[in-house]
Amino acid sequence: MNIENASVPPAVFDWLDHFMALGHGGGLRQIGKPGRLSPQEDWVVGIKAVANDADVHGDVWERHGAGDEMLCVLEGRVVLTLMPDDGAQTEVLLEACEGTVVPRGVWHRLHVASPGKILFVTPAHGSEHRSEHRRASSSPT
Repeated sequence: MNIENASVPPAVFDWLDHFMALGHGGGLRQIGKPGRLSPQEDWVVGIKAVANDADVHGDVWERHGAGDEMLCVLEGRVVLTLMPDDGAQTEVLLEACEGTVVPRGVWHRLHVASPGKILFVTPAHGSEHRSEHRRASSSPT
């Protein structure tokens, strides 16, 4: 919000499962659920309710070539599995009020150990996804 619009009341939204795009120059745009992002939008920020592995696409590995990803567990428990290029897997248990940074380019996936809510800040572009049974594919978001 810039100073010219300071007299206009800001829009109020339900923060749960409502995502924001952060663009060049610090601008924010409400995007609701992830959708089409402009090339000028570098990051997606959101809070997501997670009840099971399907809510975190737990059967899919992902990695972000455009930057690190921050994951914070607000409620519940989540297991983050990291897999660098050497194929060795490391599991990290994240409990309520704990967070971590997934380094750029590291394959990872989540498992919901206890339902809750997670906060994430992730690169908007350049992510790759793959399941155990197929090869990596690029994704626009």
